[in-house]
Amino acid sequence: MNKNIINGLISATLLLTASASVMANTQGQNMDSTAYKMVLVEDVPGVTALQAGNIEEGLTATLSASKYTVDDYSRNVNLCAGYVQMSDMEKAEKACSAAVKSARSLVAIPSMSVRAYAYNNRGVMKLLNNDNLGALADFKRAAKVDSSGIYKHNVERLEAALNTVQTGIL
Repeated sequence: MNKNIINGLISATLLLTASASVMANTQGQNMDSTAYKMVLVEDVPGVTALQAGNIEEGLTATLSASKYTVDDYSRNVNLCAGYVQMSDMEKAEKACSAAVKSARSLVAIPSMSVRAYAYNNRGVMKLLNNDNLGALADFKRAAKVDSSGIYKHNVERLEAALNTVQTGIL
């Protein structure tokens, strides 16, 4: 993994919101405070298109990037978010799980905070696949290693929704 990839991982945090199967770029827009949030890794081919909502273009650029340009972890984190945005949950599950597997095994990933991206994005994918408990477990894993607001938000949001369902309040 080259130095640019590691620097890209360290500086990566573009937030997207996910509500049902729709996500929107939050920069310069009013963000729905109740939506679940996903992360994209910057400096990955296709990220600009993904940010702009050109999902197919972004996925194509990400997929066609050389392994020398982008590492598997960063590629799969962004593919996970893109496929979720397209509601292609089969491909999203594969990319999200591959990102988590890389996060667990790659020594070159610079910090636990960066590893949290994979768990967070997989949590949103699981949530949209109606796996609430799996989503909560992934959100908690992300929040455990990084106390960033995005992870706490997703945990608190899902716990509140689950508690509302348990008490019968809609």
